[in-house]
Amino acid sequence: MGGHLTVLQGTPSPLRFLLRGVGFFFPLRRLSPVNTTPDVSLRRNEVVRLSVSITVPLLLAILLVAAIGTSGFLTALLLGAGIAASVATTYVFVLQPLIAARATASSKLLKAEQELLEERLDQEFRERLERALLIAEAEPAALRTGLRAVAEIMGHAEVSLLLSVPDEPRVGWQIRLQGGSLEQAVPLAHTPTCTALSSASIAVSASSAALDACAHLHDPLGETSSVCIPLRLGDRTLGSVCITSAPGEIPPTAAINRASWAVERTGVRVAEQRLQRGPSGAGQTDPITALPGAQALRHQLRDLVRTLSPFCVGIIQIDEFALLGSQHSAAESDDALRLLADVLCTTLRPEDLICRLDGPRFAIVLADCSASQATAALERARESLALLLVSQENLPFTCSAGLVESHCATSLDQIVQLAEEACSQAHAHGGNRVVLATEPSTQPSPDQRH
Repeated sequence: MGGHLTVLQGTPSPLRFLLRGVGFFFPLRRLSPVNTTPDVSLRRNEVVRLSVSITVPLLLAILLVAAIGTSGFLTALLLGAGIAASVATTYVFVLQPLIAARATASSKLLKAEQELLEERLDQEFRERLERALLIAEAEPAALRTGLRAVAEIMGHAEVSLLLSVPDEPRVGWQIRLQGGSLEQAVPLAHTPTCTALSSASIAVSASSAALDACAHLHDPLGETSSVCIPLRLGDRTLGSVCITSAPGEIPPTAAINRASWAVERTGVRVAEQRLQRGPSGAGQTDPITALPGAQALRHQLRDLVRTLSPFCVGIIQIDEFALLGSQHSAAESDDALRLLADVLCTTLRPEDLICRLDGPRFAIVLADCSASQATAALERARESLALLLVSQENLPFTCSAGLVESHCATSLDQIVQLAEEACSQAHAHGGNRVVLATEPSTQPSPDQRH
């Protein structure tokens, strides 16, 4: 019957007839038992309330009829009114609370099912990300995987990686995720601060115009909301993952926490890759800096030439290294080499090759990078080194760098030679500067001329 009620279960048989009548006048098809919804049966106190709701109005009607001794028509009218009152009180004091209880139980069950579904989806997401990071053989692939995972969590928000200046809460490069791929790194003017790096925690801002918003978000053309998550490699920070969307659109806390976990796992994977990474080609790793050697440089250059990719080569040398070694211990000289290597590794892009050639000389290869971008990158490295030496009170030293674009040479040897000549000229002009090799002669870059 359409008015069948679950509440009949456990109800005394004398009351069932009246309840079926109530079900006829107030059909409650929503209470029909289904597999995913809990049954709601009458408890002892509800049975008492039901009995009172039914019997009291009827008894009052009967007593009233007996007291006034009315005719048959009026008696029937009073008894009908008593039955109607019984039905009404039963609905108000019994059925409505049961309906509310059933709705509450159904709501709780639906919420529990939704939570279980979210937990299952979250677990599946974590397993997929772990597998994807595991098969990401190179550092850029791991970073791309991590940013794609964050983009999947955040939906239509824009996601980018901001590379930090060494040991500073500032960022020097921005790498956007576009269509599932990482775009070329773009230098950020004036190396703005990032609140996530300053606080070493997640920074959430509803508007880029807020007082505590990250400086790299300030844009006179429009506002954005943002979430910045630090990307750590062990005890060091590579930068932050920046998520931006329309002003006021802050992602749910659960989404932010999941994105934070994805960034954390990406950092762990990149740190593992850096520990496992050896030279790009044959040769031994430098025992002092743990960087690849000269053979890795030639191997990388051959690969880039074969793919016809444009690139820049830089030679970096510590100024007056021989004098530094004569005035200080060998251990202090080694510390200077390690410090410069660390600055280069944290300032340049993850995909850039950094290797130690010999003595105080290092080499870098920046693929898909223009001369102006390469010059800006080395200027940031030079400035970062100076700031780091002042803040940590380390052995003071400076470095000079020479850069050359791949199209300026006709052979691998000539590429390296031009970069070395540019580095020598930078040192000859007083050091602590970057010189760009040009044809037919090598001249200082415009911002380095004095």
